[in-house]
Amino acid sequence: MEGNSVRLLIWDIAGQTAFQKLRSIYFKGSNGALGVYDVTEPQSLLKIPGWISSIKKSVKKNIPMILLGNKIDLERKIDESEARDLADRLKCEYMETSAKTGENVEKAFQNIARSCLESFKNI
Repeated sequence: MEGNSVRLLIWDIAGQTAFQKLRSIYFKGSNGALGVYDVTEPQSLLKIPGWISSIKKSVKKNIPMILLGNKIDLERKIDESEARDLADRLKCEYMETSAKTGENVEKAFQNIARSCLESFKNI
């Protein structure tokens, strides 16, 4: 990405049902997505396929997506191989991060920005 300037506009779309109607508005026009689940909360991984489906319906084009397992600084309850398998099925890149320690957070944003740039080059 050297020599390229990238501006990321990040929307943290909450999982609460109160925000359900707003999600598709935020999804439209997206050029990339980070699907974040909590490695200590199995239910959070189960929600990812629904989120990806909602994004695909709203965006109506293939965009780069990264599945992020967060909170790797804590005791995990989801095996990494299970999450990687889901990422493969959903055709997403997979990474693990810790928002608390900062591990891989910058790398995740760099990867999604790089993937978005690459997708524009292929248009």
